[in-house]
Amino acid sequence: MGSSCRVEALIGLGLLLGVSGMVAAAPPLRISDGLFDPSQPRTQGLPKLRIKETVLYKASARTHKFCHHANLVRQGQRVLCMWSNGRVGEDEVGQRILYSMAEVGRLDKWSAPRELARDPSGKGACVAAGWLVNGSTLVAFYTVTGGTNFEPRTALWAKVSTDGRNWSDPRRILPGFYIAAPLKLVGGSLLLAGEHVGEARATRRMALYRTQQPDGLGGWGEAKIAPGDLKVFGYTEPAPYVLPGGRVVCPFRNYSGTLYASESGDEGRTWGVPVKTTFPDSLARHASGRLPDGQYFLVNNPSAKRLDRSILTIALSRDGRLFDRAFVLKNEPTAKRFEGKHKLDGWQYPHAIVVKTSLLVAYSVNKEDVRLARIRLDALSRRK
Repeated sequence: MGSSCRVEALIGLGLLLGVSGMVAAAPPLRISDGLFDPSQPRTQGLPKLRIKETVLYKASARTHKFCHHANLVRQGQRVLCMWSNGRVGEDEVGQRILYSMAEVGRLDKWSAPRELARDPSGKGACVAAGWLVNGSTLVAFYTVTGGTNFEPRTALWAKVSTDGRNWSDPRRILPGFYIAAPLKLVGGSLLLAGEHVGEARATRRMALYRTQQPDGLGGWGEAKIAPGDLKVFGYTEPAPYVLPGGRVVCPFRNYSGTLYASESGDEGRTWGVPVKTTFPDSLARHASGRLPDGQYFLVNNPSAKRLDRSILTIALSRDGRLFDRAFVLKNEPTAKRFEGKHKLDGWQYPHAIVVKTSLLVAYSVNKEDVRLARIRLDALSRRK
């Protein structure tokens, strides 16, 4: 048996043991020894990439002062970015969704932000949850909370458009708290990953759902996953990605100082118990995906200090298992300009997509501003 076959067999055994409630034999992902150097918190011992950066929103004394949960999508010859936009603090009553657009050939020039959604009752908050393109239809997802993120009425909602300007009436999709859109799987189904709310949190944390409905507007069925130790997880903020052959790996935010991860070998229907990986994470949202050359990427805040988001990095893997190269995206010192609930300094909550010859990474700055970084794909190539 070759080494790659042995690894897959071991991971498959880990999945089996995880589903049965035993400790998994191997984590679905890991980093190479010494990839990050915590003794150098400003750089983690990594080289820095050259990027081009664009400001999509800058908070001022006259505007809403909270921004977070950026989400990107490409539809035809345009790129859209949505984000949560609150008056002062995070996820407070009255928070709305803003979005901006740019042409694929003019990614340095974005439209003025427009309002996409708000809670019509005026009593809740809206949280950006990403996009789905289904043919000529664009679906915008967002979470509506009842004032607190895990209260029982919290649910995913959606609006539909064909031109990115005119939108349908909102429709409720399913309960839970979500900050990312459904992921398309190899067999054509969709995987939605977020948080359980209400009484469900007494025994569960991450909420994983599947549907075969291509627009994601219905047909959702809950996947089976046992979280293991509930004390490890608060928000899990899953960011799944698909391996060759259709296996799905899903990293989770948690309190341990490194990502946890689970894996599914049946198109997201069942999952192993999440296990601790060696990938450092400071307790924040992360972004994952695959580049055109086949490499996998994971963007996160890898600081050893909890909630330290002063450095944003991108790690790369040939097989989606072992991440053995990494670069700094942003590490310049930042300072929030306006006080507010849960405000933190730093480069936060990334989301990333590939557009032509660039990787686009959107993020919030101090939970006040929204920026977009453009990274040339050849700067990430293994041949560099």
